[in-house]
Amino acid sequence: MATIRGILVPALLGVLSGCSVLGGGSPTPTPTPVTAPPSAKAGFGGPEPAAQSVTEEMFQTPSKNIVCALTSSEVRCDIAKKSWAPPPEPADCDFDWGNGLVVTGGKVTFTCASDTVLGSARITLEYGEAIRAGTVRCDSASSGLKCRDVDTGHGFTLATANYTVF
Repeated sequence: MATIRGILVPALLGVLSGCSVLGGGSPTPTPTPVTAPPSAKAGFGGPEPAAQSVTEEMFQTPSKNIVCALTSSEVRCDIAKKSWAPPPEPADCDFDWGNGLVVTGGKVTFTCASDTVLGSARITLEYGEAIRAGTVRCDSASSGLKCRDVDTGHGFTLATANYTVF
């Protein structure tokens, strides 16, 4: 709509400026530039959007493939469908291994859990939106989800095609 408005408003003003008012002409108005509203980020990079601040939240990505449990000190994100494999399962994991990632205490680990957070989301974190609780922030993009501890800088990106740990 903003693109259409950006074309139609100046064109309409140009047509109207050629019309005269009864009793004499009027000065030609100067068209006001119309700018498009900022769009959602297509991926990671560029300025960060303002983050919705919460105490804790259960959220999902728009694809519903990733669901996260966020608290003021950690985030756990489980993924339903993925085309990547986690690293080898450690000997001390007696449960399901690598179905998601966790940032806790400023460190990143793969999940070793007998449960899942899939299906427990209360809200959807739309592409281009961010959410933060305490020191933990997550940013949603069409390319995946990025979560990190802002104090340590450690976190992960999670998507169907791949993941990164940093």
